[in-house]
Amino acid sequence: MTHQIALITGASGGIGRAIALSFAQAGIELILVSRSIEKLQAVQQEVAALGGKAQIYALDLSMVGQVQREIAEIVDQAGKIDILVNNAGMGYTGSIADTSLEDWQQVIDLNLTSAFQCVQGVLPLMRQQHQGTIVNIASIAAKQFFRAGEPTVSAKPD
Repeated sequence: MTHQIALITGASGGIGRAIALSFAQAGIELILVSRSIEKLQAVQQEVAALGGKAQIYALDLSMVGQVQREIAEIVDQAGKIDILVNNAGMGYTGSIADTSLEDWQQVIDLNLTSAFQCVQGVLPLMRQQHQGTIVNIASIAAKQFFRAGEPTVSAKPD
């Protein structure tokens, strides 16, 4: 296996953390992105304990005006990205009638626009390399039906 580098968003917990640890065990070098530097440092230590290497970057992907530029800078520093895992996301389970435009836009910005911006940030280098893999993660909420009035759990982004 050739030396590979993966950039994982939402890497400080849950699915992103699990992907980071699995990739580290497979010998893939990591670039981990999330809002919480403290949580990222904990994952970085877990990766190191597995013999892996991870660089960490605190970045709020819901601030979509800066995402493409910031990701492009991270990619430029790395010099190589083989895998992008768009994992950052959040859920909103309020009723449609009670959902404000601001809440709606926050979900769209983090779950869709930031993933689009991350792809735009890595795509020039992947094209230059003539290779690359992009994985977009969706939660069960992408398929699960929520009924108004039923108990639900609302997730917050990392």
